[in-house]
Parts: sequence; C-alpha cells; structure tokens
Amino acid sequence: MPGGTGIIPAPDPVPLPAPVWLLQVLLVVTFLLHLVPMNLTVGGTMYLSLGELTRRLSEPMRQWITSYLPVTTAFTITTGVAPLLFLQVVYGQLFFPAAILIAWAWLAVIAALLLGYYGMYAYVLSSEQLGRWCTWVIVGSTLMFLYIAFAFSNAITLMSTPFRWWIMWQERNPSTNINLNIWEPTLFPRFAHFVLGAAAFFGLVTALYAVTVARKRDESAAKQMHRTGVLWFIVPTVLNYAVGPIFLFTHEPAVWQQYLGANVWATVLLWASVALSVVAVLSAGLSLRTAAPFPWLLVSTVAVSLTIVGMVGVRFWLRLQLMSIHAPEVRLHELPVQPQWGMLIFFVLVLLAGLGLVTWMVLQLQRAYAVPKTESPSGSR
Repeated sequence: MPGGTGIIPAPDPVPLPAPVWLLQVLLVVTFLLHLVPMNLTVGGTMYLSLGELTRRLSEPMRQWITSYLPVTTAFTITTGVAPLLFLQVVYGQLFFPAAILIAWAWLAVIAALLLGYYGMYAYVLSSEQLGRWCTWVIVGSTLMFLYIAFAFSNAITLMSTPFRWWIMWQERNPSTNINLNIWEPTLFPRFAHFVLGAAAFFGLVTALYAVTVARKRDESAAKQMHRTGVLWFIVPTVLNYAVGPIFLFTHEPAVWQQYLGANVWATVLLWASVALSVVAVLSAGLSLRTAAPFPWLLVSTVAVSLTIVGMVGVRFWLRLQLMSIHAPEVRLHELPVQPQWGMLIFFVLVLLAGLGLVTWMVLQLQRAYAVPKTESPSGSR
C-alpha cells in the first residue's frame, strides 16, 4: 500500500452497513453505557480486595457491594459486546492485526473473564464456606478483571501504533510468545487512568447510595458509607490529576499540542472535562460538611457524568490524531458504505427497549433490597 507503514491490511471489501460517522457515534454511545457497570464492578471488587487484605472491611459496605456485583458484572459483559463490535467494524484494519499480534495474551481474556466471574460468584454466595480462602478468591477475581482491562489497553495502544507491528512479529512471534505492548510509553498511564477512574466512580455512586437509600435503614452505617464513598471518589480523582498529564505528555508533541491550544475544540473538550471534575470533587467534599448532602452529591454526579462524556470524546479525538500520524493510509471516509437502514433502526429500537428493561430491573432489584428482612444479619461471616 502506498505511504504509511505498508503493512496495514486493506479494508474489508464488504461495505459498511452505515455511514462511518454514525458507527462512530454508536461506538461512543455504547461505550458510555458499558462504562457504568464496568466501573462499579472493577471499583467494587478493588474495594472488597483491599478490605479483605487489610481486615478492615465494613460489613454494610460488603453487603452493598455484594448485592449489586452479580448484576453489574453481567451488565459489564453484555454491554461490552456492542462497542467492541463497532470498534471492529470501523477500525478493523488496525484492531484485528493488533489483537492477533498479542495473540495468547488476547485469548487469555476469555479465561480471565470466566475465572473472574466464577470467583466473584463464589465470594458473594459462599463466603462462609470459603473461610480464609474468600480473601484470595475476591483478590483473584479482581486481578482477572484488571487483566482484561490491561489486555484491552494493550490492543488499543497497539492498533494506534502500527509501526511496531513488524518489530513485534520479528522479535516475538505471536505463535510462541505472549506479546504485550509494554514498550509503549502511554500504556501504563492509560491503564492507571482507567483504574483510578473506576475507583472514583464507584466511590461517588456509593456515597449517593448512602444518602438516598442506606440512610433509611441505618443512619450510622449510612454516614460511614457516605464518608467512605467520598474518600474513594476524591483520592483517585486527585491522583488522576497527576496520571492524566503523564498520559497526555507521553504522546508525541504533535498529539499533546492539540490539547494545549493547537486545536480549539480538543483544548476546550479536555479542559472543560478537567474543570467539571474539579467541581465534582469540591461538591463531594462539601457534602460531608452539611446536614443535607444529597444536593451536593447530585451536583457532583452531574459533573462527573459530563466529565466522563468529555473524556470519552478526548480519547476518541486522540485515536483519530494517532491514526493520522501513524496510519495515514487508513482513510475512514473512503471506506465503502452500503447503508442497511432497516437493521440500524431495529438495532436502535432494541437498544432503547433494552435500556428500558434494564431500568425496570434495577428498580425492582432496589425495591427487593429495600424490603426489611425478617431475620437480621449477624454481621459476621
């Protein structure tokens, strides 16, 4: 192929079922939907693991997390299918070679998912039977989930840097090696940014749950959950203020300069997201100093939601910038398109119906847990 690396495969001859811009919009929207249960799952399992290891696990917190963890884990898996498919359809020329190159590390995602899923259920349903092993079961599940995120980070960074493909193939043949893109300077900051973001989101949702639902059952436990949730939100967010610039400035100057004035829209998107996160942190902190914390947490939740949307937009823009530098021969606007509007309308209708059903299920689950139990829990395992 002319220009670029010369090793990027030709696009799929089968026409795209919709315009590229629409597929990209659907990719962003479905990825945002995936982020909610994913952050709750990863953040919750990290909290449980840390609490079990330090022997400082709050029983109300454990009950809260284990009540939602089977649901959010299932939703994480199911909501992850659509964005992955849209990613493969739009960026197949880059994504598939990257996945093939990390080979066994990519295939290990399936094993990690099964082990993590079963381990989570074992911890939630059989902690007493597991005894002292329950700590290592939930720690193992957490590590499995984090590995999945790490493998995806490897694939995403590798698809954006195709100049590494031939080097990786020559030095570490994927048929005999577990390849990871560990020499990519943005890999670990990107992964750390994700982990801290998941912990922060979990913390904020926990605080919101404490002041809206938990306080109706146990005021004292709800206050402790509120403090714990705010702490888990503020600390990772502040740490991300250090990790974020590292993630940005490990890219080449032609990329990070886009977010420092070279491109007005990219600059506004990034710094508006940062400003909103500051508002969220301040609001969450103020919620601890008032007798009516809900309005402050509501402000924090809205600000965080807008921050997440903005940061997803930043990463989308970043991918396009990296493609223009490292894969100029991939011209998305030139891909053949043969719209299948009937199927797209059907997909949107099913998506909306699914969102409505999920909302109804969550409400029913909340009502079920809100009903007082006839037998009070012992508070110990």
